[in-house]
Amino acid sequence: MTKRSLYILLMIMQVLFVGACGKPAQPEDKPGGGGLVNPLHPGEEATLTVATCNVLKPKGRRAEMSMDELAVRKALANSIIATKADIIGFNELDETLISGGRYSILALCASIKDFKWKLEWPNDVHEGNTPVSYSYANGFAYNSAKLALEESGYVWLSKEEEKWYNKSSSAYLNAGSPERTCLWARFTYLDTGKEFWLFVTHLPTDSQGGSYNMARVVNSFAAYKAGDAPSIITGDMNSAPGSATYRALINYWKDGNADAGWGTLSGSSTKYYYTVDVFSEGRTDRRIDHIMTRGCTASDYQRIIVTYNVDGVAWCPSDHLPVKATVTIQ
Repeated sequence: MTKRSLYILLMIMQVLFVGACGKPAQPEDKPGGGGLVNPLHPGEEATLTVATCNVLKPKGRRAEMSMDELAVRKALANSIIATKADIIGFNELDETLISGGRYSILALCASIKDFKWKLEWPNDVHEGNTPVSYSYANGFAYNSAKLALEESGYVWLSKEEEKWYNKSSSAYLNAGSPERTCLWARFTYLDTGKEFWLFVTHLPTDSQGGSYNMARVVNSFAAYKAGDAPSIITGDMNSAPGSATYRALINYWKDGNADAGWGTLSGSSTKYYYTVDVFSEGRTDRRIDHIMTRGCTASDYQRIIVTYNVDGVAWCPSDHLPVKATVTIQ
C-alpha cells in the first residue's frame, strides 16, 4: 500500500470513528456561571429586569415594622418577589438578613426559582482580628438560568479622597472609617453571550458626610473596573435629583428614570410612619433609590408597593420601596 493510500484510509477511519462516537466535546462551563461559552443567539439584544431594594436593617425598625412579625416578613418577601427581577441589588443588610440569619432573605424568598444570592459582604472597617459586621452592608441576587456570574468583589469608598480600598484595614487607616462599600460583578447573558457589569452601593446622607466625594469615587471605580463595557449601578444614593451628589453621579451614569415623576422616602424622624400615603406621587425630592446605566438603556421604571395591615392601616415593610426597570444591552 502506498503512503497516499494509507493516508486516505486513515482519514476515512477517523470520520467513521467520530460518527460512531458522537459529536466532539463541547466547550466547558464558564467559571462560576453554569452556562456554555457559546452564545445561542449572538448579536441579539439582552433584556433584563433590574431592581434595587433597601430592606432597612431590623434594629432600625419601628415597633409596627418589627421583623419578628410574620406579616412584616411576608410583605418584605412579597415585595422582592413582585419585582420579578433578573438582578436585585440590596442595601442595609445585617447579620440577621444574610443566609442562615434570623430573617434570612434567601429563606424568605425561597420560592424564586434559579436565584443565586450573594449577600455575605461585610462592610465594616476594622483593625487586626476584629470580628466583621454587616450593619449597612450591600448584596445582590441574580437569575442563574439567565445569567452567568464570572467574577465579583467589593471595595470600601473614601470619604475625602478619590480613592477606594480593597482591604478593610486599609480603609480603617486611610479612609476615615466610612463603612460604605461598592460591590461589583461581571456577568454574561447566557442567551446572547453579552457581557455587562453590575455595581451596588449605598451612599451616606448629607448629615453623615462624604456622599458627594463617594459618588465621584464610585464613578472612578466603575470606569477603572468596567471601562466602556455596558454597566448598571443600583442603590440607595441618599441623593435626590438636584443634589450635588446626584449631579456627580449623572456626570458618568444615565438615570434610568426618564420622567423623574415620583420618589421614595427615607428618614428616621418619628413623623415618618412609612405608610402607603408617605410614598406620594409628584415628590421628586424624595427619589433617592436609583437604577442608572452606562452603555445600555433603562426603561419602564416602576415602584413596587406591597403592604400589610396594622389596626386597619396599610404599612410598607421598609422605609424604601423596591424599584425596578427594564435594562436593554445592545
